[in-house]
Amino acid sequence: MRDFWSENSKTIGKNLLNQFGGAFFGIMLFFAAYALRKFDTLPFISSIISVTFYLYLLYLVMWERGGQDRIKYDGGRAEKKPLTGLWISLLSNVPNLILAALILISEPFIKGSPNIAGGINTVSRAIAILWEGMYMGVIRTFAPHNPLIYLLMVFPAVFVGAYAYLVGFNNRRLFGLAEVKKK
Repeated sequence: MRDFWSENSKTIGKNLLNQFGGAFFGIMLFFAAYALRKFDTLPFISSIISVTFYLYLLYLVMWERGGQDRIKYDGGRAEKKPLTGLWISLLSNVPNLILAALILISEPFIKGSPNIAGGINTVSRAIAILWEGMYMGVIRTFAPHNPLIYLLMVFPAVFVGAYAYLVGFNNRRLFGLAEVKKK
């Protein structure tokens, strides 16, 4: 585990930095769209744009990492490990998973009088909204009171990271079919 962390900590750091940037971008887009109250779907559309941007940033980082590992593999300096992208993506999403767990665990206990569970739930949701700001419009539109959405938000990032690593390792591109081939 120590070797895995030392090899992949920079990639995990890049993914966390991209999440911060995506969250900031998502919050700015959401509030700009929300200011235009004439269009109810505009915050949702802005959220889709910011989530797509965030996932694309993750794709770029993980594709590059897969390509680097392919070079090491072809040179005989590393083994083929197809689950590396999945593990990197899961480790990059540990803050999201912790927030989702805190929200899901404290949710059943918040009914009734103010208590510790209510405080944990409120603080965790506030941090999750800031840390996962790109999903604000999606949460507001589909599940403003459903705590399961915080867990479901982790899956696109994990899937895109694992997929991008495999595609990069195999030296393929997302839009490879649409590229013009040079002779």
